[in-house]
Amino acid sequence: MKIIRKDKDWNRVNTREELLFLLQKYESILNDNALNYLLALIDLEFSVVRNNISDDARKKLSELEIYKKVAIYNIYYRALHLFEQSGQSLDILGNANGIEGLVVHAPIADNSVKLFEFNYAKVPCGSHLSIPSDYKTMRVGDVFLYQTIESAEHREAELMRVMQVLDRLYDEENPYCFKSRLYGNPASQWSFNHDKKILAYEEKFRQLDNKRELTLAERQEIEITKHFHNLLLEDYGLTDESFVADNSLYVREKSNLHRKLVKKTSNLDIENNIKYI
Repeated sequence: MKIIRKDKDWNRVNTREELLFLLQKYESILNDNALNYLLALIDLEFSVVRNNISDDARKKLSELEIYKKVAIYNIYYRALHLFEQSGQSLDILGNANGIEGLVVHAPIADNSVKLFEFNYAKVPCGSHLSIPSDYKTMRVGDVFLYQTIESAEHREAELMRVMQVLDRLYDEENPYCFKSRLYGNPASQWSFNHDKKILAYEEKFRQLDNKRELTLAERQEIEITKHFHNLLLEDYGLTDESFVADNSLYVREKSNLHRKLVKKTSNLDIENNIKYI
C-alpha cells in the first residue's frame, strides 16, 4: 500500500460530485442504459463487481476513463461503508490517511489480522520500470480478501512437508572444499546458512507437532475473518467457487497452510487469501 503526500500528485478517489459532473460530459456519447448503470454505481446501489451488465457492455465501458473512476469510487466506498457500519473495532486506513487505496485490520490480542485491501491502479504492475508521464491505465486495480480456517488436514500435510524438508537438509553435504572452511569462505558461509535453515524448520516442526487446540486469539481470528469474508463475497455476488488457483502468482515457498486463489477480469483482479491453522 503506497503512502504519499497530499500534493498535486495525490491520487485520491474522486468525490461523488466530481463523478456526477464528469458523467454529464458523456450524456451525448453513452446510451441511457450505460448512463443509468454508471449513475447506480455512483449511488452505491450495488457493487461494480456484480454481473449487472453484459460482458460486452462492460468491455466497451471499461475503455472509458470515467468507468475506471466510477469503479474505483464504488469499490472503495462500498467497502468503507461495510466496515464502518459493522460496529466492530477496526483499523481502517484510506485516503484520509494519505493512502492510495483502502486497507482494513482487526486488532486481536496483541496483534492484528488483515481483513481487506484495495489497491487502485495508477500505473501497471512493474511500475519501477520507465513509464511515460502521460500514461493512463484503464485497470481498476486489485482487491484482496482474507480468511482464516481451522484445518487439521492442512496442518498434518504441512507437518509431513516440513519433515521431508528436514530429511533433505540433514542429508545435504557442503559442496565446498572442507579445507577452505575459514570464516567468510564459501564453505563456512554455506554451513552457516544451512544451519539457519535447519533451525528454522525444526522450529516449524515443533510448533506444528505441539499444536493441540486453538487459542482464544485464533478462534477470534477465524470468526472475524469468516464474517467479513462472507459479507464481501455476498456484496460482490461471488462464492468460493468463483475463484481458481493462479499459477502465475509467485510463491517463495510452497506451504499447505496458505492458499491464494484469484478471480480475474479484464481490469480488476480479486485475490482470495486463505490461511489454515
